[in-house]
Amino acid sequence: MPKRAAAVRKAVVRKYVPGDERRLQILNAAAELFATQGFAGTTTRQIAASIGTTETVLFRHFPTKDSLYAAMLEHRVPSADVERWLAELRTIAEKEDDEAVVTAIASAILESFRRDAVYHRLMLYATLEGHDLARLGNSKYSGPVLGFLRDYVARRQAHGAFRRMRPEWVVHVLVSTVSHYAQWNALGVNLLGLTEREVVAQTAALMKRLAAGT
Repeated sequence: MPKRAAAVRKAVVRKYVPGDERRLQILNAAAELFATQGFAGTTTRQIAASIGTTETVLFRHFPTKDSLYAAMLEHRVPSADVERWLAELRTIAEKEDDEAVVTAIASAILESFRRDAVYHRLMLYATLEGHDLARLGNSKYSGPVLGFLRDYVARRQAHGAFRRMRPEWVVHVLVSTVSHYAQWNALGVNLLGLTEREVVAQTAALMKRLAAGT
């Protein structure tokens, strides 16, 4: 074989990567690119190239973009983890300890931003671009959690423990307060100069002021 042909052949030979490892590489690369360039600004060719493979290999693992998005979301937020957390929240809610419920949710939101900022950047891009991933994320993660908190507030109102006001509004104020702080903190900006522990404590106090009967 001529030297030039051998050199060309050698140049295109890629290192073998086991299927599971390659799948994980694709998911991580896709998440990083989508979280920095957006969905409209990222192509499957870019994703494949970033890990030294081809679109053919990418589509072998994920035949459609929808399958890639669903797998990416499951990888970042496993369904089993969501169910486990909701079960823990229900256990706390049975004791009707309002401060404990809000503290658990606020702490989880802050820990989520700290542990996986890529996921939250993904969801921000998905929301801004009207991408299907925003809908998937809501139905899988935020929807069930917000629904749980909304039902808890409504139940406490029925028991006469909370003032009568729209439960959705109470949930929005509580969750957006923590999320806003977490978003800015993830950017390295602490507008309030508070620690996470102080944010959790003040959110629990806000719950009492917004909803608790006197």
